[in-house]
Amino acid sequence: MALSISIAGAACTRSDGEVETGAPSTTAAGGTATTAAGGGGDLGPGDFGSLKEVCGPGDAKGATDQGVTDDSIEVGTISDAGFVGRPGLNQEMFDAAKVFSEWCNAAGGINGREIKVDELDAKLTEYKQRITEGCQKDFFLVGGGGVFDNTGQDERLKCLLPEVPAYQVTPEARGAELAVAPLPSALDEVPVGVYQYLGKKFPDATDHVGFLTGNVPATVVTDKQNQEGVKSLGWKVAYQAQYNSLGESSWTPFAQAFKSKKLKGVVYTGEPENAAKLLQAIDDIGYKLDFFVVGANHLDQNFIDVGGSAIHDVYMASAVVPPFEQDQNPATKQYHDLFAKYAPKGKVDALLGVNSFSAFLLFATAAKECGSDVTRKCVYDNLAKVKEWDGGGLHAVTDPSSGKASRCLIVVEGTPDGFEVPKDYELTDGLFRCDDSSVVGLKGDYGKGAKLSDVGKSLDDLD
Repeated sequence: MALSISIAGAACTRSDGEVETGAPSTTAAGGTATTAAGGGGDLGPGDFGSLKEVCGPGDAKGATDQGVTDDSIEVGTISDAGFVGRPGLNQEMFDAAKVFSEWCNAAGGINGREIKVDELDAKLTEYKQRITEGCQKDFFLVGGGGVFDNTGQDERLKCLLPEVPAYQVTPEARGAELAVAPLPSALDEVPVGVYQYLGKKFPDATDHVGFLTGNVPATVVTDKQNQEGVKSLGWKVAYQAQYNSLGESSWTPFAQAFKSKKLKGVVYTGEPENAAKLLQAIDDIGYKLDFFVVGANHLDQNFIDVGGSAIHDVYMASAVVPPFEQDQNPATKQYHDLFAKYAPKGKVDALLGVNSFSAFLLFATAAKECGSDVTRKCVYDNLAKVKEWDGGGLHAVTDPSSGKASRCLIVVEGTPDGFEVPKDYELTDGLFRCDDSSVVGLKGDYGKGAKLSDVGKSLDDLD
């Protein structure tokens, strides 16, 4: 039930002499602009992509805040890997946390302090309990996320535990205070770039589109946002339904419904294995769609492995450089090389792992600027200043400070053999297509984020 992740961030621009990664520049947490070429050339032990000396030795010392000692900084990473209904769900975030911490510590840590990762397994239904545990010992939450992340936001704010999440799901989390995301997901706008592409490719299909989403509040919100987005482009919604997010005993009834409604396209919000089984059911009844749109969380080899020959005419939009482009993007190649060294059996090809790694890079960059006096206030204040961020070249430029969606994306097509960029998809900025019109504002009420004032706190309490 890893949900559809909205593309996030700010518009891309280019400057002379840059490697074409679609990630031109990064404003570090301390406000220093650097060229984001995605790496290449000689890298120091603590360099990642275009980011220089993210980690390294130093003489930092002192128990300056909860989770910080002379020798270490302990952060919590949340995932749902222990969910019995889908073992290993979003394990890639734990894997990325392991890879980052071991790489960073080998380079000297953050000003000499090593990173310790506290794995918080929410098991899908225990998010609130894990937040409560993190409140007791962790300095920050970094590089994680949970399907039911609405259940712990008040607890997180009460204990003033800041977060740099890999992803956010519910409105309460997506709009929450005391959180800065490297790839944010706004509540008042939605990316429509993939729909713009498909509308041109299949103009006769846009009046015959169906929407299918999981039956949990978070996916329902995402589904409604997507529906408003396509309607703004003139599309018509001919069918909408919800499925059991824990899985259906048979997906054939949905496939038959698509056929009876004469749908030409389907927009699906939910988890990759369920989507793969649905696509198999569509194939089994001999029905053919022009397109089947999924979230960027489907950029996962397991989706291909489960769906096999049924994975065709599947499209998704991503702000992250896909794994198959690593030979064209040094930062992505470095990410894969680090997995090969520190977690050779880890889920290197899953998108949320890249999100998590970018979150750790963002956190480390902000923490380094604090020198020896690492406090929640210092790190959070530094994070809140970051207006341009590309994870060293791992993804399109985003604006973590605003929480707005990226105007840069890449459309990826799923096939039985893996993923590829459609040959007729026109790129404008390196590996991405950047267009202000690829994100539209929303008029509907999609909830609101958790606020410090709701629990009797304010940012002043971080002092």
